[in-house]
Amino acid sequence: MANMIEQGVSVSGQGPVVVFLHSSLSSSKQWANLAAQLSEHFTCINIDLLGYGNASAACEKNYNFTIETTRINTIISQVAPSEKFHLVGHSCGGAIALKIAVEQPEKLLSLSLFEPVAFHLLALSHNENHNALARDVENFAEKLASVSQQQGAEAFIDFWNGEGFFAKLPHKIQTTMIEQFTKVKLDFIGILQERYSFEALQVIQCPCLLMVGKYSKAVSHVLSQAIAQSLKHVEYKEISSGHMAPISHPNLVQPLISSFIYHVK
Repeated sequence: MANMIEQGVSVSGQGPVVVFLHSSLSSSKQWANLAAQLSEHFTCINIDLLGYGNASAACEKNYNFTIETTRINTIISQVAPSEKFHLVGHSCGGAIALKIAVEQPEKLLSLSLFEPVAFHLLALSHNENHNALARDVENFAEKLASVSQQQGAEAFIDFWNGEGFFAKLPHKIQTTMIEQFTKVKLDFIGILQERYSFEALQVIQCPCLLMVGKYSKAVSHVLSQAIAQSLKHVEYKEISSGHMAPISHPNLVQPLISSFIYHVK
């Protein structure tokens, strides 16, 4: 049985620590099964990012990813002070995980990422193709900021899952996503405000697993490959899925992460 230490956080198991961070318009539920499996041998900290699941809302004024990482670091220190940990992140949660890894590389036992959307890296790159993709992302973020909650949620979901995907979702899920869409806009602000570069990733010394979906957007492939090339100790895995594989294809993603974490235990 998982214990609640604060709103939007569950802790289960015992042993080395594993921290889970989910994607935008999702919640810690996406990692619940993997956390349950690993909790037999690990202490699993499964966190709702601000504005999602049962976590409190994010303050819209002056929002940035430091607000997220400060909260996450506080939670980890409450559960396992002074201990190193494994870190798992998907999409926006992957971008936040990458920021933690850059800022506290000495704290990590391993880093498992599925398509971290650290798009700011493309903007800061010396590669013109990277810069062009970054501008596309910035234009998309501006579009999302200018439309209604419903239009934005639909555009965001369809971007990652294919045109018409949002319309096929159950009404209850659509409603929840529309209600949470304000946080998606803040997530883009947090992503695009970061200022560490590809070169900064070289401080990450722990073993890394970087996964990408075969059918994901080109920008995710380009970014993920560039991140992998910047890491010193990385396994790069392409699986038969899209960007939302940790949710849509957990049978493909979870065994990779579990095996990787056990291997570096």
